[in-house]
Amino acid sequence: MSTFKAIVGLGLIFSTLSTFAIDQGDIEKSIQLKDGSIVHQFKGGKMAMENKFGRPYRMKEGEIMETTDGKSITMKDDEVARLSNAMGAHLRH
Repeated sequence: MSTFKAIVGLGLIFSTLSTFAIDQGDIEKSIQLKDGSIVHQFKGGKMAMENKFGRPYRMKEGEIMETTDGKSITMKDDEVARLSNAMGAHLRH
C-alpha cells in the first residue's frame, strides 16, 4: 500500500470518528463533504458545520456545499453553538 493511500485512508477514518464524538441525541444525520468537512443536520432541519479537523465552523446561511457523491446541499441556519455544546457535552462525560 502506498503512503498516499494510507494517509487518505486514515484521514477518512478520523473524520468519520469525529462524527461519533458528538452527542448524537439532537443530530438527525451527518453528511461528509468533498472538502473533508461534515455538515450535521439537527431535528427540525437546522444545520451546523464541522471542519475537517473536527471543530465547529461557522457557515453563511444559503451557502452551497458539495457532498462526496457530488450532490449539492444548501446551508440552513447556523447552529454552530449547538454543535459546539454537543461536542463539549461529550468531553464532559
